[in-house]
Amino acid sequence: MRRATLVVTAVLLSVQVWACRDAPSPWEPPTEEIPLGARQLTFNPGDDRSPAWSFGGDSILYVAEGFGDLARSDGVLVSIPAEGGTVTTVFPVLQPPRATSAEFLAPAVEPGTGRIAYAQRLQDQGVCTAQQTSCDATDTAPAPPTLQRGRLRVRVPGSTSPAEQDPTLSLTFDGVEFDDSRHPFGLPGVWITRLHPFQRRFNEMSLLPVRPSWDPDGGRLVTSDGLQLLVWTPGEADASPIPGTGDASWPAWSPDGTSIAFTRLERGPELRTTCQHLSFGPTGTIVVCVEERTQWPIGRAVVLVIPATGGEPLALLEGTDPAWSPDGQWVYVARPDGIWRVAAGGGVLGRVEGTEGGTEPAVSPDGTELAFTKRGADGKGDIWVVPLP
Repeated sequence: MRRATLVVTAVLLSVQVWACRDAPSPWEPPTEEIPLGARQLTFNPGDDRSPAWSFGGDSILYVAEGFGDLARSDGVLVSIPAEGGTVTTVFPVLQPPRATSAEFLAPAVEPGTGRIAYAQRLQDQGVCTAQQTSCDATDTAPAPPTLQRGRLRVRVPGSTSPAEQDPTLSLTFDGVEFDDSRHPFGLPGVWITRLHPFQRRFNEMSLLPVRPSWDPDGGRLVTSDGLQLLVWTPGEADASPIPGTGDASWPAWSPDGTSIAFTRLERGPELRTTCQHLSFGPTGTIVVCVEERTQWPIGRAVVLVIPATGGEPLALLEGTDPAWSPDGQWVYVARPDGIWRVAAGGGVLGRVEGTEGGTEPAVSPDGTELAFTKRGADGKGDIWVVPLP
């Protein structure tokens, strides 16, 4: 990991960009025009995503795909100074060098205390491993659901205790189950899969719908199981659903604690199909696995705001990944052409310059800067920061 300094020419008014560099040598500075004041913090050839500001706003936590001796991990929770510099792991006790433990995803920092909530995806058995697959002609043959189980945990920075002692909420994501009561062709059972829109988005972008957000009054988190929002008090075994939040993910609690913004991935037309998966043993034996699949394409992605206690949501605009301004007047939303801000009550719109290709906006605690994930043509992300008006 090295520090690189890029001085942009006078055409760009000598903007200075500090970056932690993961890319191999030699490195060439980017050729596209960099907006005044914008800075690219990471240059990982893998995927950097899910930025979250520290409590004091002096650093940014994010998830890196591979990091130093953790190159084989898909989700390393790291931190970088907001002005750029050396990247460090957030929980070195839980992610020591050369570890291949469960990936860390979607960090959120509690106001006032600095406690960090983070999510993990647990590895599960795949569905019908096969060398040959035959489905109905109408099937678009998407990847099966890869998100089956996960958990949300809360940890104090610097803690040396085992992760198992952290407050934990276990999550089961709808998508995969095995029906052992049915025996076509004499099989031991049938796989039932449901590819919800949130499952599709996780398959494509590794964005966990859980993304936790703290109650500004402290002590509670809002999260999602992909199909609804849940409120959880760390230390309790279960979470409570919020009425009126069907197909809700990626929540963000408002600064005054009265409202929650979230993304709803609307379902397209339902398609049901049956697939037969064949594998061949060393002696020529054929093993058949049957999958009954229901899938929904992603329709519109809409950001809505709902009272924290539930009720009738207000649709703001099409987009994903909402984030509030500290004064609660604005909601920042990722759209195909960049990050937009909309008045919390709806109506007033404006695009944030320099955020093309941006997702997962995160506003600094003082409201002066916006961190986001900027994705390239290969779908991989880096962490950028731009100034706000």
